[in-house]
Amino acid sequence: MSAIQENKHLKQKNMKVDLNRRFRGFDGNELDGDNIATAVAEALFDYGKDKPVGRDEKFKAYVLCQRIIQNGGILNLESEDITLIKEVCGECLTAGGYGQVYELVEGGKV
Repeated sequence: MSAIQENKHLKQKNMKVDLNRRFRGFDGNELDGDNIATAVAEALFDYGKDKPVGRDEKFKAYVLCQRIIQNGGILNLESEDITLIKEVCGECLTAGGYGQVYELVEGGKV
């Protein structure tokens, strides 16, 4: 059972999130390279490449990737979207990168 299926019972959350932030290094300085929106969209686009994932979850990841791109990284996220972002990014980002994504989608920090 996926994390998305396990969290169906949770109260739905809908929050506006701006993913257009630069990642920060361990010292707090902004890092060069992709911003968080680009990294999350790419991770969603590649979901299922390294481990088997069901077709429905792949399609949800694709749709969310497209929403991030089409909305310029600023979008309303439902609880299910947040869960999917955390699941996908937890597999492909470093601890520091994942932590920043987690804080951003859970409460707008970073």
